[in-house]
Amino acid sequence: MTGAILVPSFSAGAANSHKLEQKIDLSKIAGYSTGATSEEGGVAEIIKYNPDNKKFYLINGKTQTIDIVSLKGLKANGEQQLEKESSIDVGKAVNSESFAYGDITSVDVNTEKKVVVAAVQEKDYRKAGKIVVMDYSGKILKTFDTGVQPDMIKMSKDGSSILTADEGEPRAGLEKGTDPQGSVTVVDYKTGKTKHMKFDNSKVIDKDVHIRNKEGGAAADLEPEYMALSDDGSKAYVTLQENNAIATVDVEKGKILSVKSLGYKDHSVKGNELDAAKDGKINMENLPILGSYMPDSISQVQIDGTSYLITGNEGDATEWEEFENVKDFKDVKDNISLDSKLFKGMSKKEAKEKLGEMKKNPAYDKLEVLTDRGNDAIYTLGGRSFSIWKADTMELVYDSGSEFEKITAERFPKNFNGSNDDIELDKRSVKKGPEPEDVKIGKADGKVYAFIGLERIGGIMTYDISKPKKAKFANYLNTRSFEDGIAGDVSPEGLDFIPAEASPTKRPLVLAGHEVSGTVAVNQLEKETKKSKLNEASVFAGLEKLLKDVLKN
Repeated sequence: MTGAILVPSFSAGAANSHKLEQKIDLSKIAGYSTGATSEEGGVAEIIKYNPDNKKFYLINGKTQTIDIVSLKGLKANGEQQLEKESSIDVGKAVNSESFAYGDITSVDVNTEKKVVVAAVQEKDYRKAGKIVVMDYSGKILKTFDTGVQPDMIKMSKDGSSILTADEGEPRAGLEKGTDPQGSVTVVDYKTGKTKHMKFDNSKVIDKDVHIRNKEGGAAADLEPEYMALSDDGSKAYVTLQENNAIATVDVEKGKILSVKSLGYKDHSVKGNELDAAKDGKINMENLPILGSYMPDSISQVQIDGTSYLITGNEGDATEWEEFENVKDFKDVKDNISLDSKLFKGMSKKEAKEKLGEMKKNPAYDKLEVLTDRGNDAIYTLGGRSFSIWKADTMELVYDSGSEFEKITAERFPKNFNGSNDDIELDKRSVKKGPEPEDVKIGKADGKVYAFIGLERIGGIMTYDISKPKKAKFANYLNTRSFEDGIAGDVSPEGLDFIPAEASPTKRPLVLAGHEVSGTVAVNQLEKETKKSKLNEASVFAGLEKLLKDVLKN
């Protein structure tokens, strides 16, 4: 026999490709459009489902309203276009001589009290915000005062308390503006008694928690972003994104129990590779970089009697007027002197050589580097991953490592690390990569799943976290169209999980609000896939056998 058989070559990660197979089916069955898009985002944001009336409540940042959309007629098969039923104009309702509406940031639904609650910020960034309590149709029942800039709202399952994470950002900088104190607001729903917990007790703040504004101290610098409640509602866990920390709050006592740093992700370790170069290529490698997890969203789940926290490790720079903490690598590289003890995946010689290569290669010049963490490493923003932490100690139990970038590189090689406003290959590699945003937990078919939205390239990652220490990739769904910059569902900002018993299709659903495309995707979770799926390893084995048979003959 003449001629040759071409056996495909495989990348270094191909041997592990079987680990990243789709294990479940998640597919879009319906969509809703606000009719608006924005490259800046902020259109379809936080979304919450109400099992009582089978409607979802969506914050529409474009119109500054809450859109109400019904899922009552939803069918399990095919894709349906949903229509808005009504809107709630919260701003119009809360404006008064003493309060100027600024922004609506978050929404929650409580079926015990039959209410919808929303967090509203004051137009003046230095003033207190409001909690707005409504009935299901949007009629305002009562309001409560919060701290400054409430960014997230949560109501306990039993309806006894409402909480907000009050961010307190220094939006006009420090020289010409003020740095408002961040806080956590807890409202006793029955009595109306309100507590504003501030971070003014240094004894509960670990010494390694990063404080940017040293002059203002922790009370002004800590910025509550997002929160999750324990199953019994007794504790709240609050992300302090820019500070790379999580606070634990005693809800009943109205007391901050602890503030713990999350530490840094070692990108020199195998499994923690990243693409940190802008060279128009997919270039995953280990480097002497420490990633600051800086989680945005957080969820809590109990598994086998242990409480875990799940975080989407987005990262966030401080860029308020003159108050900034990021620069390009090219501007700081000459000041970096590595401490080899910080890197577990490289020897001192290897780390030094890698740093030297990075300094000489202009592809790394635009890598976004934190300037207030020290010069003993290259510190970057975000973990490009999701993590699982023990709630009582903040001990890291699991991190998805480099899998988000590896999976998106495999599925969308032409748009790898693209952004949410265009489809340029490799654009976000020097920033925060795929940028994990919201994370929600759902239980289905006897398993516990984490759903993580990727803000930049888009899509939802699904992981089976039934065994937290051995969490496994289960699915990646991306309903964005890469034909144009903004098409399909772009930039998931808020997610919500609907269990099968509350779903109109009798199967679990994952709702995703997309802030750039202004759309909502209704995705249905099917049972674990039974069909055989080929992977690179099995293809290689089959071709190897074919080659042997041919040579034998």
